[in-house]
Order: sequence, then C-alpha cells, then structure tokens
Amino acid sequence: MARLAIVSYHAPPQPAVASHRVLRMTRALLGAGHEVGWVTLDPAGLPKRDETLAALTPPAVTVHGRGRPNLVDRDPTGFVEKVLRTIVFALPSYLPVFDRHVEWGRLLRRELPGIVAAERLDAVLFCCGPHGQLTAVPRLRRRCPDVRVLIDYRDLLSGNTWRASERERLRRRVRERERRILERCEALFLNSADAKDSFHATFGEFPGLAIEVMRNTADYDLADEVFAMAPPVDLGAGAHLGFFGTIFPRRRLLPVLQALERVPAEVRSELTLHVYCDAAGSAALLQEDLAQMSADVGARVVRQDYLGYGDALRTMRAMDALVLINSPDPADQIFVPGKLYDYLMAQRPVLFVGEQGDAWNICAETTGSSWCFTHDQPDAIAERLTECAVARPADVPRHPAHVPQVSFAPLLDRLQRD
Repeated sequence: MARLAIVSYHAPPQPAVASHRVLRMTRALLGAGHEVGWVTLDPAGLPKRDETLAALTPPAVTVHGRGRPNLVDRDPTGFVEKVLRTIVFALPSYLPVFDRHVEWGRLLRRELPGIVAAERLDAVLFCCGPHGQLTAVPRLRRRCPDVRVLIDYRDLLSGNTWRASERERLRRRVRERERRILERCEALFLNSADAKDSFHATFGEFPGLAIEVMRNTADYDLADEVFAMAPPVDLGAGAHLGFFGTIFPRRRLLPVLQALERVPAEVRSELTLHVYCDAAGSAALLQEDLAQMSADVGARVVRQDYLGYGDALRTMRAMDALVLINSPDPADQIFVPGKLYDYLMAQRPVLFVGEQGDAWNICAETTGSSWCFTHDQPDAIAERLTECAVARPADVPRHPAHVPQVSFAPLLDRLQRD
C-alpha cells in the first residue's frame, strides 16, 4: 500500500466543490488501504469553513496546512495589497503563468519537497487545481526522484477554450511549459472523454505519460452519513426544482425560465425554482434573465445564498427535480460540473440542458435520456416541468458505474500496480 499526499489548494473544511472531490477520493484511497495526507491551506487561517465537511473528514488523514487564501480569493487590506491584487489578476494576460494563484505555487515550490521527504511518501497526487501548483513538480523531482507524481485535472489547462489567451504566442508558451512539467509525471487523469480528446488534439502524442479518464464520483455511503446528521428538509407544498452553484455567462438559467413561461399558468403556480448561488455575479446574471420574463415567472423563482455541504445535500434530496445547465457551445462538452455528482448522491432526477457530451451522457444513463434537452427545446422542457408539477418523480436508483471503486479505479489500479 502507498503513502500518498493529495496536494490541493481546496480541501475540507473549505466550502468548495473541489473539496468534495478531495473528500471522496480520500475515502476511496483509505478504503483501499492506502495512507493519505493532504497538503492544503492551513485550516486555521480559513475565513470560511463548512463544518459539515469538517465533521466528515476521516480522522486518519494527516493535514499539512500551509499558507492562507491567496490574494485572488480574499479582499485586499491596504493600498499595497490592492496594487498587488491588480497585478496578479493581470498576470495571465502577459506572462505564461498557469493561473492567478501565484502565492500557492510559490509556497509549494518551497515547502512540498520537504514534506514529501520528511513523511517518506511514495506518491503525490496534484488534484483539483489551481494549475499553478504544478510548478512545484520540477523541484519536487530533483529533491525526491523516486516519488511517483500523479496529476488529476479537474479542468484542462491547455485545450480549454474558456481559459486560453487570445494571444497565440502566449498560448504556445503556456503549452510548452505545461508539457515540460507533465513530462516529469507518471500519469495524468482527465475528467471526461471529451477532455481527453481535447488534450490529445492540443498536444498530439505524449510518450511516457499515461493519460486516462477518471471521472468524479457519487459517494452514496457519504450521502447516507450526511442524511443521518440532521432531519430531512421540508420545502412545503407544491413542486420544487433546485439549481445549486455558480451561474456563468455561458451557462445561464434562461432556457429553464423560458420553459417555465410556457407552462400553463395554473400549473406554473404550483412550481418553484430555487436557485442557490452567490449574491454577486450569479445573482446579477439571474436578474438579467428574469428581466426578459413575465412577472409570473419571476414570482416562481427564489434566489438564496449558498448552503453548507450537508444542508445543500439534504435540500437537493427534498427537491422534485434538480437543474443542471451547460452552454450551447460545443466546446462546453468537455465539462462535467462537479455538482452533478452531488445531484446523483441526492438521488433526485436531473433536468439537464446543454449539448451532448459526457455530462449529458451521465444524466441520460442515470436519470434517463428523456430528461436531457438542448437549449432550443423550451417546449419539451416545459412538458417535463408540467409533469413534475403533477406528480413527484421517483427516486433515481444508485448507479453502479458511479461509485468510488469504479470511478477512481484508474488511480486505485495504478497505485496497486506500481
């Protein structure tokens, strides 16, 4: 069995979707008999904590807490920090840096090799971004040449059309730097088959690097633990739809709102769309879309702030159906939003709107293809909403393909084999 460190800027008790992946992966690794530690931000310095995630953290995990949230993630204090934050935000537009978390990358370059050597670790898994933490790999390799270095990309770096610079020269320099780092690693895990295709289209052949698809997972046993921590949520009379997470400019709720407008008024009065999102950018995009709708539709939409992990999962469980949106852009096919796996754990039907890719396929094989729609099908979506208002849909069975032992098999098998 391996002694392994998961390196991730996000880990419990941080209230972030990436923390959920780290927790699920850790539980799978411990279940397979491995020893697991986290190299992450110092929990004592976090401005926000999710106590549910803290309570669910396995006691066997050794936490190597280092540093505090980077400037990109905190409000600057004083003139100097404001200037530095402005510079940090501009860096990716001018230099071949991987992201704006420059403090985290610098800290890891300085401290990670010492942690790995002192703990006599067999393997290091860089997980869930930010991509800048990969800059610690060359120094780690020099100090600890025998350690196995594994990379888990939640999102692509190169080959990601949403993040790429408009300047070809800068894109090329980032790609070359990324290649030099990945050449020092044993394996790269990608979140979807579409992401793997995009990676190969960007880099061509990549000899010496094992490249495998390793999706996220639904941890149904973890869900059972969460549901046992507090009573079920009662949302009251009527039918309830839930959207949880960030609203992006290319992933808006407009197609669902348009469908809601097409639902007969007497049925629509029984429907409520609950939107749990941030009060800044997401709320503004939601209001822009609601401004195009009738007042009747606006009255059926309730925005609320994010919930902690336990409260969110229990609230998902109480919904009649859950809403997941990808954009109509074919490039969005590479993305499988992390909250989809929370939705699976809640075992409620998922109404998916987007293009056919991995996220569509997962929803189709779990909830059913009749719950998947493109952006130009508001009438079909309206029919599904009407059916939800008439009768609560049945629970979605636990799916054997989306459990930790299957989803994380590429990592588990590699550690067992090596």
